[in-house]
Amino acid sequence: LPTRRTRPQPRLFQQPVRPQEIRLSLYHSDFYDMLERVNAEHIWRRFLRNPEPDLHMKDIEVLLRMFAMLVDSDTYAPSLVKFLNRFSKEARNNTPEFNSYLARLFQSFLKAVEHLPDDTFINKGNNRINVALFEAVFYAASKGSFVSEELISHPLNGDRVRELETDAEFVAAALANTTSTRNVKTRLQRGITILTES
Repeated sequence: LPTRRTRPQPRLFQQPVRPQEIRLSLYHSDFYDMLERVNAEHIWRRFLRNPEPDLHMKDIEVLLRMFAMLVDSDTYAPSLVKFLNRFSKEARNNTPEFNSYLARLFQSFLKAVEHLPDDTFINKGNNRINVALFEAVFYAASKGSFVSEELISHPLNGDRVRELETDAEFVAAALANTTSTRNVKTRLQRGITILTES
């Protein structure tokens, strides 16, 4: 008798490839290896409320966005996807020393916020990380140290973080046209003003 063979079923619900997955294949570099390493940092995972890396690398994309804004926010213009693509492409030329410094700077940031409650950066509406808040806090806390090629040496004031989260200008810039140049720069500047200015 002839052998019965079952036909493979078509993958009707195959998920599309996400932008960060495409970036990884196009722009893989030592910088991206560094992102994968710091993505495993315990304090970072605690604030994400997820001990395991995201299958579609959403966490890596948040880290990429934070570093891109820190290093290159002066050149930011929509779209965010193109901005992150360009930054990823240019990061292939990073020196090992620069990548190592960025990793240590991020680790010093985590040390500066480790005393904050687990839900500090969680959007209360959907229980997911508030990327705009985390990005602005990281930028504000790190910018001065980055410019002077130093590390963050003091803990962040949790009351200031909460003040930023509810600041009217920041909230408005985080709710609509979130990737416009004006709103991105407003959020970063409000972070600097509230977190670092006395």
